[in-house]
Amino acid sequence: MIKILASLIVGILLVSCSDSQQSATPNDNATEIEQDIPEFEVVFPKTKFDVERSESRSINKPTVTNWILEGKDDNGPFMYFVAHNKLSKDLENVVNGETERDLALQGLLTGSAEKLGGHDFEFTKTNYKGNPGMASKCKVFDGDGMIKSVVYLIDKDLFVISGGGRQINEARLNRFLASFKLKK
Repeated sequence: MIKILASLIVGILLVSCSDSQQSATPNDNATEIEQDIPEFEVVFPKTKFDVERSESRSINKPTVTNWILEGKDDNGPFMYFVAHNKLSKDLENVVNGETERDLALQGLLTGSAEKLGGHDFEFTKTNYKGNPGMASKCKVFDGDGMIKSVVYLIDKDLFVISGGGRQINEARLNRFLASFKLKK
């Protein structure tokens, strides 16, 4: 069941990375694509790199909006990532029960991290102001690095906040994950 849920969710949430960097914040640089993203904030670490915003849109699929900070320092490559998309009608039916929802959230976190070489996953239930969520930690770079992520299901919005890298500063990563806040 977890493989089916992971396939459904990963098919919806596309991770897109780009080599070009441009400054953006969650509500800056509006495009012609209309979407209803709840106002939120997240504090990316200060680096010499900028946050890039991108949108992926497919016919009959929700728009996925990503904010990515990626670069490399003395400890190797790193990436901080936020994604938002609306829960599709198909997934609304899948995540009705608590067990199914938790499996779907785990599948989402597993699917996206495995694309980056993630393994040895640890999951913890969490929430944001009473809204269900799932946190994960996994190893990357043959155990020399980690990815930590959290996903929240808030009404019909999915938010994924993630970061990782080789020998990444875990305290800095934890501050980033904990900085997510809705502005309502």
